[in-house]
Amino acid sequence: MSTTTGLSSEITMESFLTLFTTQLQYQDPLDPQDNSEFLSQLAQFTALEQEQQQTEYLSDLSSIDTASLQLDQIGVASEFIGSTITYSDDTGEGEYTGVVEGVKLEEDGTVSFVIDGESVSISNFIKVENSGSATTEDTTPDTSAGVLDTDTDTTATDTTEDTTIAEL
Repeated sequence: MSTTTGLSSEITMESFLTLFTTQLQYQDPLDPQDNSEFLSQLAQFTALEQEQQQTEYLSDLSSIDTASLQLDQIGVASEFIGSTITYSDDTGEGEYTGVVEGVKLEEDGTVSFVIDGESVSISNFIKVENSGSATTEDTTPDTSAGVLDTDTDTTATDTTEDTTIAEL
């Protein structure tokens, strides 16, 4: 029966190299031991260590990807600050409107709007309400009768420029 009370069951690279150099130091130079098994173990240990490093790197990349996504969501959500939006409650049954006062990164990593001092998940966002402006601007150009009418106001006076579209 083997017991390892008080000893670690894991070997580190440093302890492995210490054991390896100690073995080489105390072997009989006239009758050297076959080190092929020991070198094989060293190669396996090195491969395992590289695999662990790759796992750590992938974990770091995943964290960077998550942080990048959060920054993107914060950037998009911050564009709504000052806007009136319609949103649902967490059950999806109720519909509410409110002015976005800010954006918040929650402890669980999700991004929320701050509306009336409360956090509202961006996943509950439905739409942006119309600003209620009485003026509307028609940006569709008038192309009737082959004439494209474009108004350009570069000074205090109104300058109208007519451009004729060639008839096909």
